[in-house]
Amino acid sequence: MSSKDKTKSSRDKTIKDKTNSKYFKPAILILSVIGFLLSVYLTYLHYTEGHTAFCSQGSDCDAVRQSSYSSIFGVPVALFGAIAYALIFWFTYVSISKSLRWLLLYIISLAGFVFSVYLTYLELFVIKAICPYCVISALIMTAIFIMIAFRKAEFYPKLSSLHTAVLTVCVLGVVVIGSSAFQSDRLESQNEGTSTANSFQLGLAKHLRQNGAKMYGSYKCPHCNAQKALFGDASKYVDYVECDPEGPNTRSNLCFSRGIINYPTWEINGKFYEGAKSLPELSQLSGYNKSQQ
Repeated sequence: MSSKDKTKSSRDKTIKDKTNSKYFKPAILILSVIGFLLSVYLTYLHYTEGHTAFCSQGSDCDAVRQSSYSSIFGVPVALFGAIAYALIFWFTYVSISKSLRWLLLYIISLAGFVFSVYLTYLELFVIKAICPYCVISALIMTAIFIMIAFRKAEFYPKLSSLHTAVLTVCVLGVVVIGSSAFQSDRLESQNEGTSTANSFQLGLAKHLRQNGAKMYGSYKCPHCNAQKALFGDASKYVDYVECDPEGPNTRSNLCFSRGIINYPTWEINGKFYEGAKSLPELSQLSGYNKSQQ
């Protein structure tokens, strides 16, 4: 190749790089804003226990969002996402050196990407429910990470491949080890077993069954699991109707015929009551008297 051709090729590459750089910053800013707003919305729902838009109550959205894996030490996972997106936006917007900008963005986006993979794993294999909002957030973080990773040659060319690999392994190690410890803690707490029922729990559960009361729910519904847990080991006496077609011992046809759309729903004395109820509420609705114990 002649020197003239080399010069032209180099000039074309420079023009292409400038064109790509022109769209890089706006793209990262826009994606981080979308991710931030989505995370803030999910954080708001966590603290207000509100209903997720476009998702029926007790659906996969709620199963994931209200599961024990949705928070770390009482802090919602969505809040960590909001912080990550805010940092990505800030370090993209603020005036700092290109190398420092790339380094900070790479670490944050890589950690966010790996944690998103971890959360997706939980949805698929542990919770066994998919939250569309979580999937969208994971895709946004993945897109941001890929865009940043592929801009290394432009922003931080002096960082060797070895150093980049070491940095990547360190970030992966911190996120994976931390996530594994978090998961082990949750799995252990889930396997602790059901508490022994007292006389009131046992009496109420038997009374509900004897009077034909039914609890409609889904195995994916965290509120349903919490409702059954209120009865301790007396929950075996509650006439529970599994409404999910894929659930164990499903009676989805019965749920459909009763018009059940929200979980849990109680049917007591021919009337339907949506949402989890306290034991005193169930006692009052069913006419259970403690003296019957």
